[in-house]
Amino acid sequence: MKTIVITGATSGIGLACVKKFIKDDCLIVGTGRSIMRLNYINKIVSKTKKSKFIGIKCNFFNPKELNNLINKLKKLKKIDTLINSAGLSAKTKVERINLNEWNNLMYVNVTIPFLMSKKLIKNLTKSKNASIINISSIAGRLRSISLGCHYTTSKSALIGMTRHLAMELSMYKIRVNCVAPSQTLTPMLKKSLTEMGKKKLVEKIPLKRLSTADEQAEVIYFLASKNSSYVNGAIFDVNGGQL
Repeated sequence: MKTIVITGATSGIGLACVKKFIKDDCLIVGTGRSIMRLNYINKIVSKTKKSKFIGIKCNFFNPKELNNLINKLKKLKKIDTLINSAGLSAKTKVERINLNEWNNLMYVNVTIPFLMSKKLIKNLTKSKNASIINISSIAGRLRSISLGCHYTTSKSALIGMTRHLAMELSMYKIRVNCVAPSQTLTPMLKKSLTEMGKKKLVEKIPLKRLSTADEQAEVIYFLASKNSSYVNGAIFDVNGGQL
């Protein structure tokens, strides 16, 4: 049975990944801030009678909850795939970004994926097809049209981290790759774009529509599979042709 760890599993792309992987014979360990959402996911997974789900409540800004999460994950016999999906976004203009907001966004979007990757190396080495998959953004490849400088910077940093870890962790047979989604129909997008903004954006996308979370999960699923066994340090642009 494969073991898949997904941060930010209760919403957006993370939730879409849970629904994709439960079709396999998997143990899925998902993190989220809401017990209610984690319990809801557990009910979805239990209906498959095939995969299993362990939900771990974790607010990354709570040191006790973060330590509890890492300690529980370390007790897993092995981890086949770590998906760093949790993230923060903010629309604040550069002149109004205070240091606290900057640091908070960098912490969730960059430091947490770093800590998760670092702390779980031993568990990943016990897998025959170990991989880490980071979720960046089209903002990290170019810029954001609606979010702040700190968001773009954090997603660019995640791409750099991916490339470096792909080189360094290859000695442990751990592949590290990254998906850079464009604007995807998630709760996060709804907070950052108005309906008029969405219409204007769609007009500029070659495929003339926004991505779904399920479409992003398909690429992530591929990167976690043996079909991508020679893919390492890659950045997958899933953006409808915007770059």
